[in-house]
Amino acid sequence: MNTMRKWNNVASVITGLVGAFIITLAKKFPIKSGGDPGAGFWPLMLGLLLVICAIVLFISNIIHKDKEEKKSVVLNSDANKCVYLMMVVIIMFCIGLYVLGFYISTLIFIPTVMYLLDTRDKKLMAITSITTVLAIYIIFGVLLKTQLPNPIFIN
Repeated sequence: MNTMRKWNNVASVITGLVGAFIITLAKKFPIKSGGDPGAGFWPLMLGLLLVICAIVLFISNIIHKDKEEKKSVVLNSDANKCVYLMMVVIIMFCIGLYVLGFYISTLIFIPTVMYLLDTRDKKLMAITSITTVLAIYIIFGVLLKTQLPNPIFIN
């Protein structure tokens, strides 16, 4: 039976393992660099946050055992299918970052997500995408001189 209690336990274990993995990877980088946080500081904090959230979910699941046992989970509902599709789009964006670079991938990603979230105004989608990418370029590329991923054919 697909109960919320069962899936909360699965989610807490997976989240805890991912958090522990991130913490392990973060320890390979310096946590402190001079007076500033090092490269491993924020990944370590995010890993710890994931582990804490996993523990809180697990404890909450124990406390509300009866209530969570009564709730059923339908993995193939329409709402869940939308979430699965969004996960695929995010994975494609990550692949696109490597192949197409940040700016082109983002120009594709933003209107795709807007479409999945039921925005059908093409003009709004175009304006939002272009404005966002332009703002990121100005803030990070020009002002902060941050190198964002380039397309594979430029590297």
